[in-house]
Amino acid sequence: MDIASFSRDALECFCCPVLQEIDYLLHYTKNINEFKDQAQRLNAVVSDVKYAVEQAERNREGIKNEVQVWLQRANKKVTEAQNLLDNEVQANRNHRCACACCSPDWLSRHRLSKQAVSIGKEMGVVCEEKKSFEIVSLPAIPEPTAPVPAGHFVSFESTKNAMEDILKALKDDNNNTNIVGVHGMGGVGKTTMVKQVAEKVMTEGHFHRVVMATVSQTVNLKKIQSSIADGLELLLKKKSDEGRAKELREKIMADERILVILDDVWEWIDLSSIGIPIGSDLEACKSKILLTTRREHVCNSMGCKENRIHLNILSPEDSWDLFIKTAGTVFDSTEFEAVAREVAGECQGLPLALVTVARALGDKDEEEWKKAARRLKRSVSPNPDHQEKVTECIKLSYDFLKDREAKACFLMCCLFPEDHNISKEVLARYGMGLRLFHHVDTLDEARGDADTFTKNLIDSGLLFKCDEDAFVKMHDVVRDTAKLISSSGNEELFMAQAGSALEEWPRRDTRFESYTAVSVMFNDIKRLPDEPVCPKLRALLLQENKNLREIPSGFFNRMTTLKVLDISGLPVLSLPPSIRLLENLCTLYMDRCKSKDISILGGLKKLEILSLNRSFINTFPEELAELTELRMLDMRSCAYIQTISPNIISRLHGLEELYLQGSFCQWGNRVGGTNEERNASLEELINLPQLTVLKIDIEGVNCLPRNVNFSPKWEKFDICINGSFFNRLLNVNLSILKRVRTRTLFIDTTMSTLPDWFIKAVAEKAEMIIYSWCWNLKNILVEYDKGRLFGLKCLYVQQSNSEQCLIPLAAEGIPNTPVFEKLQELHIHNMESVKECWSTTAWIL
Repeated sequence: MDIASFSRDALECFCCPVLQEIDYLLHYTKNINEFKDQAQRLNAVVSDVKYAVEQAERNREGIKNEVQVWLQRANKKVTEAQNLLDNEVQANRNHRCACACCSPDWLSRHRLSKQAVSIGKEMGVVCEEKKSFEIVSLPAIPEPTAPVPAGHFVSFESTKNAMEDILKALKDDNNNTNIVGVHGMGGVGKTTMVKQVAEKVMTEGHFHRVVMATVSQTVNLKKIQSSIADGLELLLKKKSDEGRAKELREKIMADERILVILDDVWEWIDLSSIGIPIGSDLEACKSKILLTTRREHVCNSMGCKENRIHLNILSPEDSWDLFIKTAGTVFDSTEFEAVAREVAGECQGLPLALVTVARALGDKDEEEWKKAARRLKRSVSPNPDHQEKVTECIKLSYDFLKDREAKACFLMCCLFPEDHNISKEVLARYGMGLRLFHHVDTLDEARGDADTFTKNLIDSGLLFKCDEDAFVKMHDVVRDTAKLISSSGNEELFMAQAGSALEEWPRRDTRFESYTAVSVMFNDIKRLPDEPVCPKLRALLLQENKNLREIPSGFFNRMTTLKVLDISGLPVLSLPPSIRLLENLCTLYMDRCKSKDISILGGLKKLEILSLNRSFINTFPEELAELTELRMLDMRSCAYIQTISPNIISRLHGLEELYLQGSFCQWGNRVGGTNEERNASLEELINLPQLTVLKIDIEGVNCLPRNVNFSPKWEKFDICINGSFFNRLLNVNLSILKRVRTRTLFIDTTMSTLPDWFIKAVAEKAEMIIYSWCWNLKNILVEYDKGRLFGLKCLYVQQSNSEQCLIPLAAEGIPNTPVFEKLQELHIHNMESVKECWSTTAWIL
């Protein structure tokens, strides 16, 4: 069996999205070239079919439905192909550099290569489907088949009518229907419905692409533009709002037939400033705008007075239907059912209220239902938009949460901006610092609790899932309620002004002495007060204020109770002296900070979590050895750090997790420019008694000590032993993109060169091993035996030397017992010397 045949079979049988990420980077040029060939072939086939259709129409023949559907799909793929090729040309132009040390944009290359493979396969399928019809026409046009309802969308009378009106307006080519507005109160289901509309118009081929951006109360042009650009698969290069708007406008005009959805619009906005064509330009590119808003007058001001559609509340019958399906409760008496109908009626036809209350009461007894009915009756909703009622329903769901920790986690989510993807990892680290989780001894246990509580909140309808499992979101109406709860508490009092377009510190607020949490993240604050009085403050979130260049020297003087501080992304060049007074600080985020000297942090004796991801530090100061309570140190992608002196990390006895990928790698080597001074050795990490998570780079196998006195117990690891900067960078980027394996080894050497303690601590436990540029690799079965790779699930071999046969099963000394019993994925690439993968047909996986 030749290598090409084997690789093809292996990929078909074992291909997994995780390892495929490597293929996309390594075979970028090949994938793009094959994609171009496939696109050229599809273009030719489409041209032939279009010519046949035109001839049939001239003869007044009806075109087959399958031909029309095929053309819609084929045209969509042609457009996608052209967009990708345009992006590929633009990416190459923007990253063309005369500097030999300038590396490509790996994330862009990965994205383009991945899209080329995906769209290329789809184009191939479309070309093959063409073979199913030779004749494109029939004597008469058959009746179209009714579309099948898609997804988990629950369609009721009000939503059905509104959807029909929206679809009719979007399909209308009349000049007056370029902008369609949907208005209705918060929580009535506007966003859910327009997403369903988007799916339907795409399925039916009315638009080539649908892009969606959330506008929200505080308009953030850059965020809106980025969302639209992501939907268009466009890399924005301009820094100014005007420049980005021009790029977007040109892209929409060029692509044509784009549906732009602007969700949650509060006031009139200038579409041209966002980058959306208007007037005759919008008409010329056959694109349309669909917006949602709580306010009817916004539809009028945005130019869709004649095309505004009201999404009404549910009827009593539909409300009851949704309510009982969500609650899942069996009512064992007519009295119990009457109480439940009373509760459902108090939700006043609002889907968000119905779902949250039903989920809160689903497992409760009849007495709890009666209490809920009495409580909801007492809440009066004098305004016609029912907002007070939905707020009370959400409060009821919040009060019914069983765990105090779940309530705290819910309120913590309102500290993030509207429509923000909230990281569960960040919730866990913040929560650990605030001591929200009881009975946890490790960071991993805190993560487990954070995951459990977010799942409870999702089940309660108070949070919802994101596309990625690592994140959650909060509905804007729910967030408003959480802010209301957190701003009126007795023990906990929050100021949540994240993403509110603040340009200065809220000095007029008179309650700073009472606040326990303040969030002004993602604003444009330029100056902070000299010495705010915050005696109860436990969490301060200042991150992503891009123009905040200085923190006053005495800013932290009167915040001695602070436990969580986040100053990530601030362009601050030095830390203020008063930061050393934060003697109770447990969690500190300084990601992407420009301050090179962090020695002052050595005075924070209670610090447990320190994140310096992508920061500008160039050394690890000796003063940090005083952080004996430190549990987690995250220094990923700190590209400027060249030295770590001995006897610093070894004194961090409580360290549980260490992240150093893309940073320091010269363990035990001499410091550049010196004869005697050496960097910290790996023995310092090996001897840390609590260390269970290790993700590091190692320049070469010579950095590994041959003998150790302590056997490390690393439960999760991602270790890269590779002398190539390119390969280490590749591993970092792959970790960022997607890595589900918790035990990974990326190496350029063989198992025989690794010391026995490393085999026991790492190789034996590895779930994934990647051999890259490993010139001494001869026999995979020898590697299996030497490395005791009994738990290996994924093996990847690329650009490595080998004999003509990679797995010589007939060789002497090969065990006759099963090997690689747990292997699920096998990937072999760029192994030119290999003529066959195994020398016998008896494969024993």
